[in-house]
Amino acid sequence: MRDEPAPLCGDEPAHFALGRQEFDAGRWWEAHEAWEDAWVAMKARQARPKDILLMQGLIQCAALLYNHRRGTTRGVRTQWAKLQPKLDGYLAAWGVNVLELLELIHPFAMDAEDCTLSQAGLHLPWQGGEEHD
Repeated sequence: MRDEPAPLCGDEPAHFALGRQEFDAGRWWEAHEAWEDAWVAMKARQARPKDILLMQGLIQCAALLYNHRRGTTRGVRTQWAKLQPKLDGYLAAWGVNVLELLELIHPFAMDAEDCTLSQAGLHLPWQGGEEHD
């Protein structure tokens, strides 16, 4: 059985949407920061621990791509190892197709040694293949 996160609350949806926009624009650090704001809010309201870890896993996806762009092999490998267990068990999270996201990120994790794989045109995979604004 697959897990489903609880809905985001308060300012969390706005932070999440901003992170999604930044991710789709290839601004990995900015996506990381926006999602971190949602993560901090989730921790403050004592959201379900598994949901907090899920948000952290999404943050780590952006961090992996940021490290890949910078050519930081260790950072890419570390983020890959940390994010996988946090996203495991989810098909989707807050509209994101988690399985497709892992498939999207995996080649960059495997390219950690050289960090030469192009990041052009990467977009956050949306549940059901839907486009988002």
